[in-house]
Parts: sequence; structure tokens; C-alpha cells
Amino acid sequence: MRTNFFQAIQRLHSTGVWIFNVSFSTENEVVVSVVVKDGGNRDDKNTLPPMVYRGTPQEIDEGIFDALVHPIEETKNLFANLTAYNKGLEDAKAKIMVKPKIEKSADKKGATESIHESTEDRPKFEDILSEINKLNAGCKYSEALALLPVVESFPEKKAEIEKLRKELEWKSKQLTLL
Repeated sequence: MRTNFFQAIQRLHSTGVWIFNVSFSTENEVVVSVVVKDGGNRDDKNTLPPMVYRGTPQEIDEGIFDALVHPIEETKNLFANLTAYNKGLEDAKAKIMVKPKIEKSADKKGATESIHESTEDRPKFEDILSEINKLNAGCKYSEALALLPVVESFPEKKAEIEKLRKELEWKSKQLTLL
């Protein structure tokens, strides 16, 4: 018996890891589920729901690869967009990070190092808040949350930061319900 199963899979040439599960529900019916995971990440958070196909063995043989073409193409695009989104999120977080400036000062007992936050390196709270408000207005709550500074960077704005974080998290959760 000769099949071209793996050649057909290779023609679909998708990124990620594929998991095929075949079960037999009745005497003449086969259930095939295909799970596609993002190959770049080892965690399960980037796992999509399985694609499930039911039919006789002959129906599955004749139609499984035609049925997979469109979902696999969409999955490729989804993983590419997810990777680009995560990279953009990391870049945005890196811009917000405050870099400490090390200055050496000498005293009578010897030289000691002290760490001071450089105010010229740190973005102004108002600028960050303006960017967050733009993202909030565009319903991009996750991106706005990523830009939200940590309280340690602006301890004088602790109440405002926490209030804004709660508001953005609530709005973000509301979108997931839709």
C-alpha cells in the first residue's frame, strides 16, 4: 500500500507544529483532529483550537487536504501577525524602561558609586499618558497596558497609574467577551 500523505502535508508547507489525532467514532466513521501550534514558542498559549473533520475513511481520504488549505493559510498569517505584535510590544516596553545613570562621587573615606535616575533619559509622564490615551481611543487596550509605566518609575503618580491600569484591564476583558 502506497500513500502520499506526507507529500501532501509538505505541499501545504505551514509553519509550526502539527498534531494529528485519528479516532474511530463508529464502525464506518473516522474523526480526524488537527492542532497547529506556533513552532517558535514552546508554551501552549499559542495553540489554536483543533480543526475537526468527520466522515467515512473514503471521504476523509478524498477531502482532508482540500479542507486544510484555507485554515492553514490563515494560521500562517495569524502566527506571523502574532510574532510581529509581540516584537512591537517588546520594543514599546523597551522605550519605557528607565535606564539608571551611574555617577562616581568621592568622599573622605573613599570613592563610592551611587545610582541616580537620569531625568533627561526618562520619558515624561505626560508624553506616555498622551500615547496611552491615543491607544485607548483606538480600542487598543493591550498595547496601552504595555505602555503603562511601572509605579516605581513615577511614584508620585501611583494612584493615577493604578486607576488607569484597572480601567484598561477592564476594557480589554470586555473585548474578549465579544
